[in-house]
Amino acid sequence: MARRGVQRRPPPEGESRVRRRGHPRGGRRQSDGQLDGRLVAALCRDGRADLRSVAESVDAVPTRVHERLRALEDDGVVRGYTARVDCEELGYRTVVIRLRVGLPAVEAVTARLRETSAFVTVYETSGPFAVFAVGKFESEAAIAACLRELHADPAIDGIEASEVASVRREGGSPLSDG
Repeated sequence: MARRGVQRRPPPEGESRVRRRGHPRGGRRQSDGQLDGRLVAALCRDGRADLRSVAESVDAVPTRVHERLRALEDDGVVRGYTARVDCEELGYRTVVIRLRVGLPAVEAVTARLRETSAFVTVYETSGPFAVFAVGKFESEAAIAACLRELHADPAIDGIEASEVASVRREGGSPLSDG
């Protein structure tokens, strides 16, 4: 409540006069969007981190992090937690495949690829190659069998496939910590 004769100015945009109780530094409250971005980035770095560690890394109290994490899960933004496996270390070969597919068949082709366990990533893209997929294969024979199956599909008009020579970065998050 303002004192008589004292006019309070509104806080600058994005700031709040409310101090967070229990906040380690008593600083400004992060907006949900800011906190959510930092929270998702922290989880992408280490999905197994405990709540307190995550809260510390995003500069928020654990109860607030718990609330936001629950909301992100309920909204489908965070859809689960998984191990990051180095398939190369397990002997798998990575192949990038671009498929020329007519627009009426794109949905059916991408659905078939999504149901094939070897494909870890499937995109519908613009341009002459409407489908882009990344597959992980146990052997040269598995790659050849997959390519034969794709060539036999009448909905696929063309295929470009390249085996990955070296994985430089895989996974991660486009969200920064700052």
